[in-house]
Amino acid sequence: MLRKAKDLIGYTIKASDDDDMGSVHDFYLDAAEWTIRYLVVDVGSWLFGRRVLLSPESVQTPQWENKVLPVNLTKQQVKESPNVDFAKPIPRQYEAELHEHYGLPAYWGSAQVPYIGGVGPGLGLAPVPEPTSAAHLPSEVAEAMQQSDTPHLYNVRAVIGYRIEATDGGIGHVADLFIDEETWDIRYLLIDTGNWLPGKQVLISPRWVESTGWAGSSIYVNVTQDQVKNSPAYDPNTPIGRSYEGELHEHYGYPDYWR
Repeated sequence: MLRKAKDLIGYTIKASDDDDMGSVHDFYLDAAEWTIRYLVVDVGSWLFGRRVLLSPESVQTPQWENKVLPVNLTKQQVKESPNVDFAKPIPRQYEAELHEHYGLPAYWGSAQVPYIGGVGPGLGLAPVPEPTSAAHLPSEVAEAMQQSDTPHLYNVRAVIGYRIEATDGGIGHVADLFIDEETWDIRYLLIDTGNWLPGKQVLISPRWVESTGWAGSSIYVNVTQDQVKNSPAYDPNTPIGRSYEGELHEHYGYPDYWR
């Protein structure tokens, strides 16, 4: 099932020792893969205004009705996690330290480990491996850990509001993002067509993005205004089903992501 990012903000994070740890404040989006790499969790109620990053791999089976995301981490583990400066881009070296602290595999370089069957918030997680020292990693992975100058993670709160440009002109702005609850991939951008097409919202897949002007807060998609205007109607009161997704992909002429 697909969940709106805005709807997940405010969800309670529950530690493995059954204590409420805090709440979801934001997410960090991987600009290359269009997937959620981290939840930004506000733990200020017990750590003096601090916010921390948690990997989606730590999330256990969500309690959707109660708006709770249990994690396989203790409050002590989170308390001892490396501090991060949210005023700056998240450097790769920090990510390496964070993943080592929690005993998680790196998602970058040759150490990348994709989500597999049985892993993900909808299905539970495999046991967390023991931390791996950077000294024992392959040289190319160790080098990737050091590459921190190029921003690759972006706040979802910031991306919401980005302008969307079709091949022949603007079509509106990002109103929300749809997250796959099993893989944490971004499946669709919810576009508010604004003054161009008043009263309509449409879905655009990140797979149809041609380029992104992060500095200019713009996303360029390889679809036309006419395609958007005549796209299958999106009903905000109805969950997105596979039948609708198939109709949407067929309309834009792109292959399905689920096959």
